[in-house]
Amino acid sequence: MVNCMAHKSMTNSVGCCGISMDLESGLAGGSWAREKGYDLVVIGGGAAGFAAIVKYRELLGFEKRIAMITKGPIGGTCVNVGCVPSKHLIETAKAFKIREIFSRRGVKVSQVGIEFPSIMKSLREFVESIRRDKYEKLLEHYDVDLYIGTARFTSPKSISVSSGDGRIDIYGEHFIVATGSRPSIPRIDGLNEISYYTSDTIWGVEELPGRMLVMGSGAIGLELAQAFARLGSIVEVVEILDRPLPGVEPEISKALGDILSKEGVKIYTKSKVAGFSRRGSRVVAKILTPQGSVEEEYDAVLIATGRRPNTEDLGLELAGIEVDNKGFVRVSRDLRTSNPKIYAAGDVAGTPKPALLETLAAKEGATAAENIALGGEKSIDYEATPVVIFTDPEVAYVGFTEHRLVEAIGMCSCRVVGFNLTAKSGIMGVEQGLAKIVVDPRSNVIVGVHVLAPHASEFIVAASLMIKHRYTVEDLVEAIHVFPTAYEVMKLAGQAFIRDVGRMPCCVE
Repeated sequence: MVNCMAHKSMTNSVGCCGISMDLESGLAGGSWAREKGYDLVVIGGGAAGFAAIVKYRELLGFEKRIAMITKGPIGGTCVNVGCVPSKHLIETAKAFKIREIFSRRGVKVSQVGIEFPSIMKSLREFVESIRRDKYEKLLEHYDVDLYIGTARFTSPKSISVSSGDGRIDIYGEHFIVATGSRPSIPRIDGLNEISYYTSDTIWGVEELPGRMLVMGSGAIGLELAQAFARLGSIVEVVEILDRPLPGVEPEISKALGDILSKEGVKIYTKSKVAGFSRRGSRVVAKILTPQGSVEEEYDAVLIATGRRPNTEDLGLELAGIEVDNKGFVRVSRDLRTSNPKIYAAGDVAGTPKPALLETLAAKEGATAAENIALGGEKSIDYEATPVVIFTDPEVAYVGFTEHRLVEAIGMCSCRVVGFNLTAKSGIMGVEQGLAKIVVDPRSNVIVGVHVLAPHASEFIVAASLMIKHRYTVEDLVEAIHVFPTAYEVMKLAGQAFIRDVGRMPCCVE
């Protein structure tokens, strides 16, 4: 165990995170004490864990004692290997697309090139700065005792934290399990014989791959496929289902597939990798496609076939905590596990999430902490949770799909409008994209919004509020909007319920 806190004096110690402690807080002459008690013990150092700590302190002040245990870098998946590095890379790669668009308008930029090691160095430095400023420094402010090591429940009220430096037993009045998730690695012949990347490890790559295979066309797979293609890699994607992003509306899936194809990303659908082998320094993948078997050589392989919860070896059974058949912790609507003193939040919790999201993990962490602090039963409205995939254009959606609404009530009213009908499309030089609105025809209430457009991440929250507060199509149409914006595509989709939007001026409200 890496001990974050080095003994400073007989009465006080300050560690690498700046946490002030007395001798009873887990240190004695530079080593850990045998046991320690806390009011709240958070297992996991990511978004859910930090949000829980902030909320708990806000509600109960600083008299309560809090411990955080994590074996990974502070900040969790999003900061270290997820949202932050991936979006940094995506924005960098986007510069080349913007240059291409505006070069047709007379903007000439000479000597454009890629210094890939510098790009990755800048990315890692940014990750380190976010982790330091937004997470590590907060532990001191919120007076949290940090233990870096492997946690395992030893009873319904205690855990042990251990590593090479020893072991400490920690007792808690309440616990929040927020251990997150990790990449799910499929069983494929020869995979263990080759080197491959996951979304956790790709950030260590130093040379731009000449030819890259991406397994999986979900959010992670397509975001990174597009980014590496724009930086100069030849990228091919293998998807076992019949279309990329199989969980989104078919219209969006097809449109995004067309966009990626035009940018040079080849997507094998209804296909799978049957095996790997090596040929010199390159990896050979045997791909089974509807047209037959092909063998292709690659310089890099990225596995992006989903994620699995980090619940193994936690000793959950010793704490009376149940998991489902996929390993997620079973929780009630208020995030309580089968042990009433223990809650779960974030990726590890078996809640009806539309996706594994940093913001949703934080919301669950804060909600669990509030229920612990106040003895409440607060729950989360998952139906109004927006999801964004940061391709370019961005995919954003919230609420019901057309198929799901038809399954639920036997009917649906929907409209699809192309982004090219907006003035912003011509201004930005982005023609492809769309918005689809799903409406309950019995009430005219908007129940689903699905968008493929630039900046969709910036305005999907408006759609989330519409669904949460049961806005009707009339409410959307009657609202005064800003012109010209990418958001206008949503207004047009609403107007499509009442008029032919292909035959109207820009200024119609």
